[in-house]
Amino acid sequence: MDQHPMPRQITTFEFKLIGFLTLKQFIYLVVFMPMGFIVYKLVSIPLVNILLAALVGACGVAFAFVPINDRPLDVWIKNMFKRLTSPTQYVYKKKNSPIYFLKNLFFVSDPHRVMTHIESQEKLAAYLAKTKTSATAPNQKKQAIATLLEKPKEELIEKKKGLPGKPVATPAVQGVAPRSTIQKKPFFSGVIKNHRLIPLPGVLIYVKDEKGKVLRLLKTNPHGIFATFNPISPSEYIFEFKDPKNTYFFDTIKLKIEGSNPKPLEFFSKELL
Repeated sequence: MDQHPMPRQITTFEFKLIGFLTLKQFIYLVVFMPMGFIVYKLVSIPLVNILLAALVGACGVAFAFVPINDRPLDVWIKNMFKRLTSPTQYVYKKKNSPIYFLKNLFFVSDPHRVMTHIESQEKLAAYLAKTKTSATAPNQKKQAIATLLEKPKEELIEKKKGLPGKPVATPAVQGVAPRSTIQKKPFFSGVIKNHRLIPLPGVLIYVKDEKGKVLRLLKTNPHGIFATFNPISPSEYIFEFKDPKNTYFFDTIKLKIEGSNPKPLEFFSKELL
C-alpha cells in the first residue's frame, strides 16, 4: 500500500526558540536526560545501569526528534491510549428514556385517520351553529316589530272602531331552525415529514401545471399537514416544496390528481443526516 504524505497544519507551526530546537523539544531533552542520569546513579548493577540510562535518554530523543508520518511520537502514543481505553461496543436498550429535546415532539401515527385541520373545522362549524341559534330569537323579535310598524294606519283605525276589516295578521315570533352545517371535505390533502418520520411545520407547497403556472400555494400546519378545499381539474401537476428556514430540502415531484382523492399524500425530505 502506497504511503501518501499527510497535509501539514501550518497554523500550529512551532518556531525554533532555543538554537535549532523548539520549546517542546527542549523540554523533552531537559526532562529525560536528567532522568537517565538519575537512573544510572540509582541502579548499582554494572552495564544494567548504563542500558537503563541510555533507554531513558533515548525516549527523550525519540519524543523530541522522531516523527511518524509527520506526526510527533507523543501524539501517536496519546491516540493509541485513547483508542485502547475507549469502548468498542455500544449496546442498544429499547426502553431508554428519550433525549430531552425529543420529548415534546408530535408524531402522526396514522395520517389517514388523524387530520387535525378537519377536526378543527368540525368544532368551528358546531360552535358557529350554536351561536347562530341563540342569536336568531332577538333578530326575529326585531323583525316582527318592524313589520307591525309598516302596516297601514287604516287597519289599526278599523280595529279600534270595531268595524269589519281585514284580519290583521300578527307575525308570530317563532324560532327558526338553523341551516344544517355541511362539513366540507378537502379536495386533496397530505403530510410532509423528514427521514425520521417527524412532521415538518411551515413548509410551502407550490402546485403548478405543466406550463409552470402556480395554481395553489399551500402551507403545512404545526402537525405537518396541508390541504386544499378548492377542486382542480384531474390532470398531472408539479409539486414543489420550500422550507423558509432552509433546513430541509425536497425533490420536485410530478403527480396525477384525480377527481376524488380520499387518501392523503405523503412527502419526505431528502436530507441525509
